[in-house]
Amino acid sequence: MKVLLRDTRVQRLLLANTLGSIGSGITIFSVPWLLVHRPGGSEAYRWATLATTLVLFAFMPAYGAWLDRHSRKTALLASEAWGLLATTSMAGLGLALGGFSSWQLMTIYFCGMCYYTLHYPAKFAFIQQIFDRSHYQSLVGLLEIQGQTAMMISGGLGGILVERIPLWLILMIDATTYAASFVLQAGLPYQATHLEPRAAAQVGNVSATAKPSGLWHGVVEGWRWLQARPQLMLFLTCSLMPFVVVMVSNYLFPVYVAQTLRAGPKVFAGGEIAFALGAIAAGALLPRLLARASAATTVPGTMLVFLAGMVVLIVLRHPLIYLVAGVLLGFGNAGSRVARSALMLHTVPIEVMGRVGIFYNVLDRLLRTVLVGSMVIVDWWGPPAGFLLLFAIMLAALAGVYASRAAIGEPGQPAPAAASARSP
Repeated sequence: MKVLLRDTRVQRLLLANTLGSIGSGITIFSVPWLLVHRPGGSEAYRWATLATTLVLFAFMPAYGAWLDRHSRKTALLASEAWGLLATTSMAGLGLALGGFSSWQLMTIYFCGMCYYTLHYPAKFAFIQQIFDRSHYQSLVGLLEIQGQTAMMISGGLGGILVERIPLWLILMIDATTYAASFVLQAGLPYQATHLEPRAAAQVGNVSATAKPSGLWHGVVEGWRWLQARPQLMLFLTCSLMPFVVVMVSNYLFPVYVAQTLRAGPKVFAGGEIAFALGAIAAGALLPRLLARASAATTVPGTMLVFLAGMVVLIVLRHPLIYLVAGVLLGFGNAGSRVARSALMLHTVPIEVMGRVGIFYNVLDRLLRTVLVGSMVIVDWWGPPAGFLLLFAIMLAALAGVYASRAAIGEPGQPAPAAASARSP
């Protein structure tokens, strides 16, 4: 990691990502908290989450195919431009109208989630293209530490700002972070090697340059590449579940704090900070573990830590215990993500990374849609019932990881199934 930290490209990328993550993080912290404290706000927040997931689910296939056929740097800068434009527009509207109605809060939430949807697939494909594969594990760890540090800062700032200054001013602060992030990344050296003539060769059974025949063409191509590697696909799918559960829990957390713990924004912000601390620890530790043990060993372990956090959250309902659960959930989720991301960088060819990545983004959105819709049980039995359902799903995912772990290769090496499929 020390070598990477001396690389000016890494320094600029980390600083830009930190700023952008702080901006979007403050927004995504503040809006749900404001919504759930309005009459009918919990239900409105659930519908906003569900609608956002459905819209982005429909958008992702086209974006994945576009990402593989255009400059990843352009896509990265476009995400920052979107964040700047959308946040500035909503801040101006709120200032002009003297406040924000519920539909405006839901629109702001949608814009923030759209930023994440545009930014992270582009960033993932971008770093795979400009750095040597020997640095992948350390890079993924650094980016996880950076992202979670930004989450910790944004959670703390959100808890302080949400009850002290108007939302339009918070949004303007966020807009400046997107602008700074755009400027920092605009000067990064980049060559779109995946668009060169040699990239036209077949990768497995997927063409790198074939024209899309429909909206879902990119998803189908990603599916075909993975279908030839069923054990790898099962492992990648099941190891995605901690992240999916966390995304669904983002709906549950503010409701849980407000209704079950009956606590204020400082406890909610404390949970965000505790989650980030656990994730930072995982980001620092996992690259070293992956140098000695494969993802087949590390992912089941981190998923068990995640399950322990869920048990604590369901059984022991106290503000201090909520913080302990946050640390366990943060470590388990980030640990699984670091190991899974490093595995994908090693096993998925650059030319199809966008389409394979977008297949999992679409699957992620589909699972989120179903699970957020199922959170109607919260209206009947409270937030702990929602966490209990997610716990059962995590148990099934852990079983899937154990069943498919034999398909994963040694540390730093491609999985056997993926290695054989790289050749024509």
